[in-house]
Amino acid sequence: MDENKLNTIYQEIAETVVETIPEEWSKVLIYGEILEDVQKGFFYYYPEGNDSPVYCHNIPEFFSIEKEDYRNLWRQLINNLEKLWYEFKNSDQKTWTSLTMIIQSDGEFNIDYDYEDLSDADDYERRIVWEHKYLGLWPEDEDDKEVLEQYLESNQDENE
Repeated sequence: MDENKLNTIYQEIAETVVETIPEEWSKVLIYGEILEDVQKGFFYYYPEGNDSPVYCHNIPEFFSIEKEDYRNLWRQLINNLEKLWYEFKNSDQKTWTSLTMIIQSDGEFNIDYDYEDLSDADDYERRIVWEHKYLGLWPEDEDDKEVLEQYLESNQDENE
């Protein structure tokens, strides 16, 4: 696998996200899910000096940014994630099903690749679990809390 090409794609993903964020930030967490027929992605960022993460799809309303401009950047992010997935596939590497990329404002970053079979997984439930795992968020909705508690219970052995 071509490390230079990978680094270029990582850079493109980071640049797209940074371009989307309209304020100073300290940390960004990007979730991407790419399969042959599925492309999903979102991110949260922490504004400089703030402990509450901002969900990417709230940016247009919080900062009165044109929805179309935001949508174009978001599509660019999905395209970059897809390009990364195809780089793995075309290099005969095992293709990941989802990834989490964490970027610090000082440029440090790391990526967690996941290879879990997502064909039967529920998107909404997966996002609740991801938000808890990476952001420490607890859902406010009772049904969502139940989903997370069931997940944590069933995965308790792995987490110990």
